[in-house]
Amino acid sequence: MDTTKELYQFTKKYGINYNTGEKKGLELYGKFLQNFPKINFSFAFIGFHKYESLKKQEGLTAYGISGTMLYALSKQKAYRYNLYQCKEISGQKKLNGIRLTLVFDKEIIKINLGFADGNLVLAALKQAGKKN
Repeated sequence: MDTTKELYQFTKKYGINYNTGEKKGLELYGKFLQNFPKINFSFAFIGFHKYESLKKQEGLTAYGISGTMLYALSKQKAYRYNLYQCKEISGQKKLNGIRLTLVFDKEIIKINLGFADGNLVLAALKQAGKKN
């Protein structure tokens, strides 16, 4: 997937778009592709990046996976994470939805998926980070 519409439609089809409407979703992925041009993504989802609480997070974030890389564009900045270097990828059900945790050497990333299919996103992240 390498167009705004393809990425958003993927998140909508699988219900991993944090209930984002089409206008907002296309806007998110439009900015996402401006930051990460010429990359073909195999998986996409929307969540809240670096989520600690409702007041402490980076806002609605577009994510895409290509190869072993997780790309993220929050309101604050663009990120690239090599999932191959991720030590642990886990998910936990909380009262307000699914919380993913990605543990790297130098940082721990928390992503709030809302009530999306956390298992689907978890499986994709784990597959991308698989050490063969």
